[in-house]
Amino acid sequence: MLAIAGLLVALVPPAVSVVVPGMKAKVAALDLASTLREARFSAISQSTTVDVEFDLESGSYVVKDRSKITNLPRGMALVIQERRGYVSETRRVARHSLQEDRNRYTLRFYADGSSSGLKARVGPAQGGGWIVVVDWLFGGASVSRASGNEA
Repeated sequence: MLAIAGLLVALVPPAVSVVVPGMKAKVAALDLASTLREARFSAISQSTTVDVEFDLESGSYVVKDRSKITNLPRGMALVIQERRGYVSETRRVARHSLQEDRNRYTLRFYADGSSSGLKARVGPAQGGGWIVVVDWLFGGASVSRASGNEA
């Protein structure tokens, strides 16, 4: 009986250390999606544009004109993935803002609920994690598991 208890004590910490980073990434992605949904709702309810600014170097984001900056958990990366193929002014604005400063990206929500669009990976710097997508036409935010080949 004592041998079984000792075996459990030896095996549980490594198993927990594998699961915890994955859960941190999932919670961070869900929190980001929730913040984006709130920003979209604000844009619609106030009939104005609302910007969400991402600081890729520090791994943080903030809804402009609000003081609460959200930082990702330690060891998590925020990677903006360019989405090509949209021929609209909103996509040009989003691409321009990313090229202007490689460490910052601005997502814009419009009064009609649409957005400039976003595809971002939240997870360990080496890959994996979760993908947060904001549809440019309807502005909806969704979260899905990142496949192994997504940077």
